[in-house]
Amino acid sequence: MKQLSTLFLLLFAAVVFSQSEGQLAGQAVDAKTGEPLPGVNILLVNTTIGQATDLSGRFELTGIPTGVYTLRASRVGYRSLQMRNIHIPAQPGARLTLALEPILIQEADVVVTAAKRRQSIQESPNSVGVLTSRDLVQKNEIYLDKMLENASGVNFMGSQINIRGSSGYNYGAGTRVLMLIDGVPVLPGDSGDLKWDLVPATQVERVEIIKGAGSALYGSSALGGVVNIITKSATDRPLTHLRFSAGLYDKPSYPEWRWTDRLLHFDDMDVDHSRRIGKSQILLAAGRHQSTGYSQNGSYQRMNGSLKWFRPVSNRANLTVAANWEGGRRGTGLMWRSQRHALEVSPEAVGDHTKYDKFSVNAFHQWAVHGNLALKTRLSYFRNFWKNIFHDNITASTAHKFGLELQGDYQLSAVHVLTFGTEETWDQVQSGLVGNHDQYGLSAYVQDERRLFRTLSLTLGGRYDHQHIDTGFNDEKFSPKAGLVWQAHPSIIARFSSGKGFRAASMSERFSDSIYSGLRLVPNPNLRSETAWSHEIGANVRLGTFINLDIAGFSSDYWNLIEPVPDKAQNIQFINVTRARISGLETMVKINPWIRGLTCDIGYTLMDPRDLSLDEILAYRARRLLQTSLVYQFGPVELSADYRYISRLDQVKLYPMDDRVAQKTVNLHSGFRWHVWHLGGHVYNLFNHHHTQMERTLMPIRHFVLTLRTVL
Repeated sequence: MKQLSTLFLLLFAAVVFSQSEGQLAGQAVDAKTGEPLPGVNILLVNTTIGQATDLSGRFELTGIPTGVYTLRASRVGYRSLQMRNIHIPAQPGARLTLALEPILIQEADVVVTAAKRRQSIQESPNSVGVLTSRDLVQKNEIYLDKMLENASGVNFMGSQINIRGSSGYNYGAGTRVLMLIDGVPVLPGDSGDLKWDLVPATQVERVEIIKGAGSALYGSSALGGVVNIITKSATDRPLTHLRFSAGLYDKPSYPEWRWTDRLLHFDDMDVDHSRRIGKSQILLAAGRHQSTGYSQNGSYQRMNGSLKWFRPVSNRANLTVAANWEGGRRGTGLMWRSQRHALEVSPEAVGDHTKYDKFSVNAFHQWAVHGNLALKTRLSYFRNFWKNIFHDNITASTAHKFGLELQGDYQLSAVHVLTFGTEETWDQVQSGLVGNHDQYGLSAYVQDERRLFRTLSLTLGGRYDHQHIDTGFNDEKFSPKAGLVWQAHPSIIARFSSGKGFRAASMSERFSDSIYSGLRLVPNPNLRSETAWSHEIGANVRLGTFINLDIAGFSSDYWNLIEPVPDKAQNIQFINVTRARISGLETMVKINPWIRGLTCDIGYTLMDPRDLSLDEILAYRARRLLQTSLVYQFGPVELSADYRYISRLDQVKLYPMDDRVAQKTVNLHSGFRWHVWHLGGHVYNLFNHHHTQMERTLMPIRHFVLTLRTVL
C-alpha cells in the first residue's frame, strides 16, 4: 500500500510539473487620468489564479499553465474590463496595461470573504457590503468601528457591532460577529471581543461585510455575520504615505456638563513605506494617536506598527508574512456620574485606566498546484494583554491564540468549484478575571458551487466544529448552508440563502469573577453555545443608468442566546435565557443623478427583534436604521455629508427607567487635492445631538478635524 501511494504521488507530480508554465504582469490605471489603481482584482477566468494590484497598480501572475485565457479586472467605481485570447506563455518582457473607466453606477466588485475565494458580489447568495480605502479617506476615520457605522444594516453598541440586530450588548464579553484580518480570526481567547484598533484604517484596502450566519465556513462567532479587513499590499517602487490630523472638541450644550476649562483636543500621525528589495516586497507602517477625550477618563495614548512581507518562492508559490502591533493606555469610565453630570464619572473612579498591547503575526503560503487547483496554508498567532487599574480592583490578563488552517480550491470545470479545508485553534489564558484555562478547537469544512443552468447557480456547504475546554466541557456543532443565485434578467439578479450559525461562550462569559466599575460579575462555567438559523431572499436591480437598488428580506431564529442578567443588587451573570427571532427588510439604493460628480447612497433597515421567551422586544436592539451619504466632486474639490439615524431602544436591561432617545448624527466632509497633497476638513455630529449607545454613557459631542495627506 505504501509503494502504491508513493507511485501515485510521483505520477501526480509528473503530470503537474511536466506542463510548461508562464507568467503575466502588468499595471492597472485610470483610463481618464492615467493614475495607477491599487486594489484592482485581477483574475484569470475559470481558474484559481488571481491577485489584487498593489499600491502602484501593478500585478504579476505566475505559474500559469500553457494555454489561452480570459483576464478579468474589476474595482469599485470602475467598469469591469475583460481581455480575451491571452496566450501563455506570453512574449518575454510583455506587460499589460489595463485602463479602467470610471462609471456612475458601481458594478459588481470581486470579494473573497463570502466563499473563501475570489468571486463577484453578484455570484454570492448572501448580502455583501464593501467599504473601500476611498471611503476611509473621504470620511477620515482612524478606527474601523467608526467607519462601519456608515454601512447599511450595521450599528454599534459601544464597541460591539450589530449586523441586522444580531449582537445587542453584553459588556464587551464575546461577539456574535466574527472579525477577520486578511481572512484570519483575531478574537482573543479571554474576552472574545473585537479589537478594532489592531489595524489602523490607513492600512486598509477594503472591508467586506457578510450579513447572516457564516459558521458554515468560519465556525464560532459568525452567528450574525463576518467582517473581513483586507490590508494593503506592498509596491514594486518605493512609495511613502504620510498622514497628519488634528481636531478639537466643542463645548457641550449644557453648562452643567462642562467638566473642565481645558481645551479638549486630539491628534494623529501615520506613516507607511513600501518598496521592493530583491525578490521581496515589503510594507512598513507606524502611527501615533492621542486625545484628551471629550469626557472625564476619556483620554488615550496609542501607538501602532505593522509589517507586510511578500516573496514568490517559485513560479507557482508565494509566501506572505503580516504582523500588527498596537499598544497604549486609555482611561476607563463605564457610566456617567449622573444625568446632570453626563460627561463625568463618579469621584472615586477618576483616574481609572487600562494599559494594553496586542500583537498578531500571520504567515500564508499559497501554491497554485495547477491552473485549476490552489492550496493555501495559514499559520497564525495572536497575543492580547490588558491590565485594568481601577479604584476598586486591579486585574490583568494575557491570552495567546494559535491557529493553523489548510484550504484547497479546486476548479472542477468552468461552472463547478469546490472549496475545502480544515482549521485548528488553541487558546491559552492566564487571567485575574477568568483564571487560567486552555481551549482547543478542531474543524473541517467543504463548499460546492455549481452553475446548474446559464442563469442559475447553487451553493451547498457545511462545517463541523469540535471544542474542548480544560474544565472537561466539550461541544460539537455542524453548520450547513445552501444558496441560490438566479440571473432573472440582464438587470435583475435574485438570491436566496439559508444557513446555520453558532457561537461558543467566551471565557469572560463562562468564568468572570470580579468587579468591573462597580458591577459584580458572577461566573457560569456551564454555558451552552448559542445557535441560529438565518434565511434571506433578495434581489439586485439596475434601473437604467442612474439607479442601483438592492433589497433583502431576512429572518434569523436564535436559541440559547447568552445575555447578561443583573439581579437586584446589580450582580451580573451570563446565562442562556433567550429564544429569539429577528426578521426584517433591508434596502440599499445608489443614485447617480444627471448632475455630473454627484452620488447619493441610502440604506434603510426595518427590524422586528422579538424575545420569544418573554414575548417582548429583544433588549438593546434598534428597530429602524437609516444611513445616507451625499457626495459631490468637481475637479480637485470633494464635498460630502452623512446622516445616520438609529431609532430609540425599546428595551434595555440594566437601567430601564432611564431616558432614552433616538440617535441622529450629521457629519460634513470636504477635501481638496493638489498634486500629491490632499487637505481635508471635517465636522462630526454637526448639530451636537446628545445620545447614548450603552446605558449612561454619552457618545461624542461635536468636534472638528483637519487632515493633511501626501505621497512621496
